Amino acid sequence: MKQSIKKSIGIIGAGRLGTTLAAAINKKKISGIELVAISSKTGDALIRAQDIIGTVKNNLIFTTDNNKCAAEADCIFICTPDDIIENVCKSIVQSNPGDIKAKLFIHFSGAKTLKVLSSASEAGAHTASIHPIKSFASINDSIETLPGTIYGVTYPVKPHSESRKFIDYFVLSMGGTIIEVEDEKKSLYHAAACVASNYLVALVNYAVSIHEGIGIKKEDSLRALSGLIEGTIANIKKLGPQQALTGPIARGDTGTVEEHLANFSKYLGPDRDLVYSIMGYETAKLACQNGWIKKPVLEEFRKIFKIQ
Repeated sequence: MKQSIKKSIGIIGAGRLGTTLAAAINKKKISGIELVAISSKTGDALIRAQDIIGTVKNNLIFTTDNNKCAAEADCIFICTPDDIIENVCKSIVQSNPGDIKAKLFIHFSGAKTLKVLSSASEAGAHTASIHPIKSFASINDSIETLPGTIYGVTYPVKPHSESRKFIDYFVLSMGGTIIEVEDEKKSLYHAAACVASNYLVALVNYAVSIHEGIGIKKEDSLRALSGLIEGTIANIKKLGPQQALTGPIARGDTGTVEEHLANFSKYLGPDRDLVYSIMGYETAKLACQNGWIKKPVLEEFRKIFKIQ
């Protein structure tokens, strides 16, 4: 189907997300969409962005002036840290009072509601939120792996049809798909992403630290656990999280778990079993939901883990 969409984009924030999006947009060469400017208050970040994408498009504007970036574009991507989105938006509105109604403001926070863009909507602009459900640890890796990403998109209660059409086209053109997220429930949507990504990193680090506590080198631990982690992720994708569960708790082996806890105290010291116990009880509840252990065994696990 022929697209009639035509948008110029300004990206505010040259961090990992903003720079990844800028580079990916230029690389894709999406029909009707042109990246015209990218801004950052941090000079080093802007220089890094220039190094990554500056040679791709010679007339792309790099600036430390967010208002100039916004003035150049009719669609503004705010890719700054969450806590300054609202002030960045207000500053743009105040600096371009006569040029706001024609613009579309989109923030890329997974946690913040559209309220942080209220100064723009009150001035007559259209607003939305797009959140890539993806880790952006490395810009170069993220540019290559962005296709296939799922985006959590939030629209106002009465979405602007042309804005929705643009966002649908943009995400599809970037190789992504959309799930819609209710504005007032974004915080919990984001919490789930934190558990699946950030907490997973912390959990693996915790497992490695247990190995280190009994004399296994960090690099050996990572090498050993990586295969286990990758196999588990593959099982989750294939079977879903409930059916992918394995291990002593899934089998109801209370004795094995008691041995684990006894040796935490013996070799690793006090309070090192806290994460193990909290996650252990969550695992036991899942095993019970699956019908693999009975409620009396779940109650026994609760007592073993000292969960109130």
